[in-house]
Amino acid sequence: MLEAPVTDLRARLLGSALTIIAEQGASALTVRAVAKAAGCSTMGVYTHFSGKSGLIDAVVESGFDALDQSLAAAWDASGGGRDGLVATAEAYQAWAFASPAQFQTMFAPAIAGYEPSESTRERTWETFYAHRARVASALDSADADPTAWHDSATRLWAFTHGHVAVELLRQAYATADIAAFDASEVSVVIDHELARASMDIAG
Repeated sequence: MLEAPVTDLRARLLGSALTIIAEQGASALTVRAVAKAAGCSTMGVYTHFSGKSGLIDAVVESGFDALDQSLAAAWDASGGGRDGLVATAEAYQAWAFASPAQFQTMFAPAIAGYEPSESTRERTWETFYAHRARVASALDSADADPTAWHDSATRLWAFTHGHVAVELLRQAYATADIAAFDASEVSVVIDHELARASMDIAG
């Protein structure tokens, strides 16, 4: 039997890891479990990912790649500006709700022995920097230093991320009282923050 091409095996291992996380949680992710699910020896994991931490790095980075694509598509389709920020916040939520286990692994990788690599640490921030640039653009300041809008970008990100975390918690542990509450509208907070930032600019 011919061995699968290198790229196919890497993709299969990553896909197996994502399936295990989705079905059993990140704590179930082991080199042996991934190799068995992918139909290869544990050497395959070490060859392509240098072990468990490298595999988790790949899970995290693939998640940010997919999230970035979703956010960029939402921004472009909306035409940018205020509507773009609303659309990307909604896309952020939709992606997290569709991939809750991977989302949790990306932002709270509570996996014994895992320490993200420097490149993975840097990769996670690229998503925030893209968000910060969109905030600057929405404030008609795309040509300015995007770090000028760091605080606004952080507040908007924190609300969206916090909203997602609460909604995921509600889905998992909802009581009758909690389930009766409607999810908050992201547009309200975005409009408030844009108005606040615009006043700062005018002042």
